[in-house]
Amino acid sequence: MAFFGKPDTPAPSPSPSASPAPPERVPHPPPSPASSAALTPSGATTVIGSRLKIVGDVSGDEDLVVNGRLEGKIRVDRKVVVSAGAEVEGDVHAKSVIIGGKVHGQVMASERAELLPSGRVQGNVHSPRIVMAEGAQIQGRVVMPNDAATRPLTPQKTEDLSKRPIVPPRPEVAPPKPEDPARRPSPPGTGG
Repeated sequence: MAFFGKPDTPAPSPSPSASPAPPERVPHPPPSPASSAALTPSGATTVIGSRLKIVGDVSGDEDLVVNGRLEGKIRVDRKVVVSAGAEVEGDVHAKSVIIGGKVHGQVMASERAELLPSGRVQGNVHSPRIVMAEGAQIQGRVVMPNDAATRPLTPQKTEDLSKRPIVPPRPEVAPPKPEDPARRPSPPGTGG
């Protein structure tokens, strides 16, 4: 049967010498915006699925996308993405961190930290560059040293000027001049 005026053409029959056709590729759903930011063309990416819960520390040299729940520390040499709806219960150390979900712990990014509108952090965020979208929340301190990887994460001591005593300036007074004994008045009743 022909559709739209195209004649029916029989399908070519495979010749015995022809190699079999490659298997059909199943299309994958497009990644979410947060996870697509983590995918790098030249590097590998590990994805923790949305229905997975991992208990334990994770470390490695690839990008990491957390779509589920992770209870433990993350130490990755590259990028970490905590997608919207995901949750991390532990510290996150990485080159770059993008948070769209929840992190209960310290976030330490040696290059860049980004909080998406749905991002929530309960802990301090240490990074030389921080991008925070409207709606994102941090319950903790934001520390932006010049180089997060080499500078100490403890605050530097500064002098508290409110604890210094207030001393008014002294007026300058000339020293007293020595008196001349001849000009000194005589005591009353001595007659002189």
